[in-house]
Amino acid sequence: MELSNTWGTIRGIIRSEFSFANIKDIVGAAGLPIHELAHLQQSFHGGTSKGQLMDAIEELFFNLSQTEKNRVVSYCIEEILNRKSSLKEDLEQVLERVGWGISGNEPYPLDLQMDIDTSELPEEMHNEVKKVLKRFRDGDITGAMTSICGAVDSLTEDVYQTYDLGDHRDASYQERVAKSIDVFEVEYKRTLEETNLSDRQINIFWQNHRGSVNQAGYVLGACRREFSDVHGEQNSSSIFVKRALDCAVFIIRTIISLM
Repeated sequence: MELSNTWGTIRGIIRSEFSFANIKDIVGAAGLPIHELAHLQQSFHGGTSKGQLMDAIEELFFNLSQTEKNRVVSYCIEEILNRKSSLKEDLEQVLERVGWGISGNEPYPLDLQMDIDTSELPEEMHNEVKKVLKRFRDGDITGAMTSICGAVDSLTEDVYQTYDLGDHRDASYQERVAKSIDVFEVEYKRTLEETNLSDRQINIFWQNHRGSVNQAGYVLGACRREFSDVHGEQNSSSIFVKRALDCAVFIIRTIISLM
């Protein structure tokens, strides 16, 4: 469902929780042409009320395209939370009704989420994950795909450098993933040796898990080649972003758990 459908509630929160000046700051930072309302001023001797200001803001909002409305609501939510983090629970309840959640201070669609504690990820990859949600939210599907692949690429590059696996740029996308998981074979098997599994069973576990990561790397690499914007704007759809994210989560979880 469109994020702009929450505008009425977001509008009410802004009006009730913030001062006249802060309201202008919030909607201005969210992208509304607030300069058009410069003549609306509040004073101790009358002037414009908060209600009148919000009515004028509403008129600006409804003159926007649907894409612009979604973007403004998204940035309003972010600006609200930057100023009053205590409102996060209230906003989460509002957003959940229309299929959205909050990651950090930014809204994201609940059908595209990474079930992983991103605070534990390397900073560069953490930033890439944030880009995925932001670009998908803003309708930049090919850009979101590029960011998904970039998150895994950052991780494999880190593994290449740490374990001296050669020039990361010379390897294909799938090869980068495969070689990155291969360096953890000993560690992977060591953790299973603490169980009652035989050496043969341990080796089967490893070979199948490694194969799954390798295959996920192929799917992700194919999505990068066919549906990202690394080679210019390409046709894509949200379903491929979701599938690519599934593969990326699996790869990231596996490698991070062994590092």
